[in-house]
Amino acid sequence: MKTILHLLTLLLLTGLPGVGATTNQLNALTLEQALALAEQHHPQLAEARALVEAAAGRAQQAGTRPNPEVVLRAEQIPFKDTPARDRQYVVGFAQTVPLGSKVAKARQTELQEQEVRAQQLEVVRREVRKRVHTAFATALYQEQAARIQTRIAGDFTRTIALIKARLTAGDAVPEELARAEMELARAEVEVRRSRSLQRQAASALIATLGSTELRLASLAGNLEATFEVPTLESLTVRLAEHPELLEAQAAQKVNAARLELALVQRIPDVTAEVLYRRLEATRQNTLDFGFRIPLPWFNTGQGRVREARAEAVAAEARSRSTQAELQKRLHTAHAELTTALANRRALKDDILPRAITVLAAVEARHAAGELALDDVLSARREWAAVQLAHLESLRDVMRAWAEISGHLLAL
Repeated sequence: MKTILHLLTLLLLTGLPGVGATTNQLNALTLEQALALAEQHHPQLAEARALVEAAAGRAQQAGTRPNPEVVLRAEQIPFKDTPARDRQYVVGFAQTVPLGSKVAKARQTELQEQEVRAQQLEVVRREVRKRVHTAFATALYQEQAARIQTRIAGDFTRTIALIKARLTAGDAVPEELARAEMELARAEVEVRRSRSLQRQAASALIATLGSTELRLASLAGNLEATFEVPTLESLTVRLAEHPELLEAQAAQKVNAARLELALVQRIPDVTAEVLYRRLEATRQNTLDFGFRIPLPWFNTGQGRVREARAEAVAAEARSRSTQAELQKRLHTAHAELTTALANRRALKDDILPRAITVLAAVEARHAAGELALDDVLSARREWAAVQLAHLESLRDVMRAWAEISGHLLAL
């Protein structure tokens, strides 16, 4: 059975772009493919879907009426032997009839509970998508950061080769070579650190997809994707349809339905009986009719009514609290996205071009013998810092957008 399930999983994976036909390795994984894999494999989504199905089963069951009962009874059986004619045998049916629309109200309560589960599924789906989006941004950032660090180490390698040539020609001193080799050693440390962070980010991304059998080989994406900041007004309008708020409102309806059900459950059910009786003494066949009605002397259902009223008040309070929390998160996410986009714009349009210009000018003057090696190394460090800062700003934009996406209807 496990082998069959494994084969089915591989077949499903091969239906997605970027997944090999004979391996679970992900090549050139895009954000859209990552989201699709999470939708398919994440256990939290599978659990939420199962809970929706369970709620549907409860709703189906709550709409059924009680089954009839078969009554088989022997009466007037003494402890001592008596003639058979003194005994009586009874056979028949009994049917409990719920009063006060109990069945309809019970079904309505479970249908409202099913709606709560459906909204919980949407909440989980959006949370999973947000985590995947954030993890993908981090993994893509670490991949590109490792590429920049490798490029920096390559620049120092070429610088060392030039210095060695100049040292042979008598145009450089050994201290310059030692300084460049020291910077190369530092750069190689950063390369190893960056590659380690890249592997960790890839593992974190795979974990957010919900499958332990997948392996990430490479990513395909662009941190430079264009995002437009939606207005707070448009987001606030859409906030009314956020699944967390809809879940809280559905919970209110559930508790209101439970209160109605608790009220009608105080009405006792009636059980009707139709019995055939054989009178052995006279050899006659007779019918008995009767009703059984519980008397609510001890259990009047007041405790259930009290509980349901309190739960309804608590659900209404939770709904207000959820709305306030969503409003706060919305304002925070909007501010973070606005700031992240402004920082990205400043780094891309103002700082990064100037850092490239400065580095090119410093390297040209160093090649002409006008500047010392220290000036070149300092300019390269500044250039690297600006490159990484630009990548960080792009990552921050994607993370902020992932948070904002949770407040939008179309993710």
